[in-house]
Amino acid sequence: MRIAVGQLLQETNSLNPVLTRRADFELYGLVSGAAVVAAYGDVGELAGFAALPEEMGQPIDWHGLLRAVAWSGGPLAPGLLAELVEAMTAPLRATQVDGVLLSLHGAQSAVDEVDVSGCMLQAVRAAVGADVPIVATLDLHANITPLMATQADVLVGYHTFPHVDHVSTGRRAAHCLARMLRDGTRPAVRMYKIPMVVSSEGRATDHGVQADLWRQIVAAEASDDVASVGLYMVQPWLDAPWLGWTLYQACFGAAPPLDEIAVGQQCWQTRRHRQIDYVKPAGLLQAARAIAGGPVAVSEGHDATNSGATGDSTHLLAAMVDEEIGGGGGLCFCVDPEAVGRCHDAGVGAIVSLSVGGKRDPFCEPLAVQGTVEGVGVLHYTLSGHGGHNLPVDMGRMARLRVSDTTIVLVEETGPGSSPQLYTAAGADPRTCKLVLAKSPEGFRADYEPFAAGILYAAAPGCATPFIEQIVLQLSNRPIFPFDDLDKVSQAAWAGLVYQRGARS
Repeated sequence: MRIAVGQLLQETNSLNPVLTRRADFELYGLVSGAAVVAAYGDVGELAGFAALPEEMGQPIDWHGLLRAVAWSGGPLAPGLLAELVEAMTAPLRATQVDGVLLSLHGAQSAVDEVDVSGCMLQAVRAAVGADVPIVATLDLHANITPLMATQADVLVGYHTFPHVDHVSTGRRAAHCLARMLRDGTRPAVRMYKIPMVVSSEGRATDHGVQADLWRQIVAAEASDDVASVGLYMVQPWLDAPWLGWTLYQACFGAAPPLDEIAVGQQCWQTRRHRQIDYVKPAGLLQAARAIAGGPVAVSEGHDATNSGATGDSTHLLAAMVDEEIGGGGGLCFCVDPEAVGRCHDAGVGAIVSLSVGGKRDPFCEPLAVQGTVEGVGVLHYTLSGHGGHNLPVDMGRMARLRVSDTTIVLVEETGPGSSPQLYTAAGADPRTCKLVLAKSPEGFRADYEPFAAGILYAAAPGCATPFIEQIVLQLSNRPIFPFDDLDKVSQAAWAGLVYQRGARS
């Protein structure tokens, strides 16, 4: 059998004014044809797709389409999506395939198209025709639209947050495709929208307010007559139609395993849940010093590069360099190509005065600092854990700048804010510090909790503010919580069961 495989990953933050360019995809590997599998077959969901021959019990002729991955950021620049769609679909028009496996994100927009994943699925469907099965994987924070549900036979999402199941999600997708190819059947699909948008903090799948619900979801998908069950908690900083949580179920049996109204009510009851006491910048050092030992890992969620923020907020940085922290000092990173260039020009050991950060983030100002350049180089590493599996990361040139007892890792390009691998690759050891910033709202816990003395959540104005009610949305369906006064899910006429189709052979 000939199976087409492709990938288009990037999470969009509509508040980020820095557009995502073609060059951002090139940093993380923009390839087509045979290189999709040859170079990236053991990366992310593609590593799970590789289980298809085992699932089918026969060899597979892989037909590589396009592999385009960029880190989370602003919307795609004008014209870029059209280029990516053409690159993905041109190989499909040139040959016949038996099935398609796609790795998508699901919360991605472009300046000229708000539903990137739906647009890509529609184009792939047009290229292969109605009879070729298409299975696509999605991030747990996808914003599922009717177009996405219509064009794909099955959508398969992560079951974990922090996201550590990239490979198993790809394998679940391969299992779905194998069943359809063997049996010649397509599952029935139901898509239920819950009109709510909430911050990611406190919404882990392995503990806390939603852990029991997630156990139900995973157990439901384990049934033999179920293809996929997913609860998608949506990227909250995405301005797009159909914004809201989604329960998606695809099954071969007579009825979906979960009562969508009951699940919707369970989610709805948590809409005001906020278990986190946020630390303000002015209280950051006092809160960190109150925790014995180190490091204290601090969620800089408002500037989370994992959530598509700009990565150059100065709110917490200003507090860190204002006085000696003690106990090993502080460690943070900042996306600032101009500052990196100044440090490289000055050289290691030079004392430099420059402005840091605040050049991309519309919610803060550049910070004037004087410090010592302790190191320069490039920042390349391979990410595994939350956010990736064997994912090559390229954050361009970097410089380590020492200001008081805080080390600022300056980088040219955005990248994973949740992983301590960033700091170790830059020559800094987060384990020896008193305070370490993670530009991640929740996923950082998977990598920091094994060695952190404590965890803090900080909040300030930013592109990924945890105070969702402060965001102004232009494109979302209304009414929706928390922007409108809603007491019941049923008060949002646009939500509820928004798409369904029956099983077919």
